[in-house]
Amino acid sequence: MKSWEILACSFSEWYPHFKKVTFPSRIIPLSQEFVDYLLADNLVLRSDQALITYDKGNESTSSDSEDDEEGWIKAESETPSLEAPHFEEIDKKIADVIAEFGGKVFVKLNWSSPKDASWIALNNSLQCHMPADVHLLLKSSDFVLHDLTQPFKDCEDHALNSEPVKYDLILRKWIEINPANEFRCFVRNKNLIGISQRDESIHCAHIEIEKEDIVRDILSFFKEQIGPKFPLDNYVMDVVRQRKDKIVLVDINPYGITTDSLLFDWSEDLLQTSNNLGTATCSHSMPDFRFIAEESGIRTNPLRRYCVPEDIAHLTSGEDPYKLMDLLKLRSGQADTTDSD
Repeated sequence: MKSWEILACSFSEWYPHFKKVTFPSRIIPLSQEFVDYLLADNLVLRSDQALITYDKGNESTSSDSEDDEEGWIKAESETPSLEAPHFEEIDKKIADVIAEFGGKVFVKLNWSSPKDASWIALNNSLQCHMPADVHLLLKSSDFVLHDLTQPFKDCEDHALNSEPVKYDLILRKWIEINPANEFRCFVRNKNLIGISQRDESIHCAHIEIEKEDIVRDILSFFKEQIGPKFPLDNYVMDVVRQRKDKIVLVDINPYGITTDSLLFDWSEDLLQTSNNLGTATCSHSMPDFRFIAEESGIRTNPLRRYCVPEDIAHLTSGEDPYKLMDLLKLRSGQADTTDSD
């Protein structure tokens, strides 16, 4: 995977070519000042009554005060301790687009959406109704942080890429999507070779019943709408099948470990770009379609790990064994104290 392939999958690069087969969207170029604001630790949101601030570096802080819970600090507007940033031009554009799209939008940057941060929103959703909603989700997302700091991390030529990335804020019309109808499609050497159920945490009986129609509809959509127009040989596209014979493009992603392989694995032979099976043979064969065929095959939603404190996530995953050792020592010390009493 090369850095120019990552750039080709940036939303502003592919959207103009596929407007008719994807959801209505607006692209707002971001200033370096706004990007710096997204990278800063403190989150400050302005409301009519107060400034609401959140210190990312103080997530473990707790207090008995009603105005200071789990790192949130409320400062009265008459004597604010921090000044909320002013991005009047960008916020006006955001508000205008929200109004244009009926009062609610889906937000993302060049590549990623802040889906790991939905837990922080009041409605536990990525649905944004005002500029402050957009700020909150973007500032709280590790996925967005990856876009801003390490977009070429997994590229072979990442050390050679020195060009600054031009970041865009993407606002998409909010469309209710049934996750049972979302699919991730793998394109290798310009051939659709694999289709995966997008949400691994659910079992959908209708997929088994309609699997042949699903594959046929997606393959036809790819051959007619995407394949002839998109310049890369290898990429991953997300689609939603709204009904029979109706496929809508959701996103285009880089072909490599930056993108979640879901029910496939990037190490398996099928996905290897060096595995040239012959264009003629591939173009006439059906893609490998993988889905959760029974409830016992359901997998844990990987986004759940972002809904708990980082220390707890490390304990449950075994990522930091020293934290587990510290916890066991603490429990042991508490037990000894209880026995002595």
